[in-house]
Amino acid sequence: MNAYLKKTPTLREKRLAVQHWLVSTTFRSMLLVAIVIFGVLYLFKINTVSTQGFVISDLQDQVTQLERENKRLDVEVASHRSMNSIEGRLSGTNLVAVGDMQYVTPVGTAFARAN
Repeated sequence: MNAYLKKTPTLREKRLAVQHWLVSTTFRSMLLVAIVIFGVLYLFKINTVSTQGFVISDLQDQVTQLERENKRLDVEVASHRSMNSIEGRLSGTNLVAVGDMQYVTPVGTAFARAN
């Protein structure tokens, strides 16, 4: 077939074809399906984000609780390191208190060497 004999659609015919396609049942049904799919995906995403918000809130509460526990343990460690606590725990042992201390000074600088 000759290319010159082939009828090309005019601009008006193209515009009418697009308008006919936009009001067709196929286009409307595809548009409805797309809206439903995107709506379901949107709800799924919102649900996921809100669930993660609750998880983050629970984790923040857990961090706060652990910080309080850490402070309590720091106070307990400090109380065990105090002199009163150490003396109280030492009184139950058979240790003798130090009286007068005498220091030994070495005479000379000789020492033994192992081969």
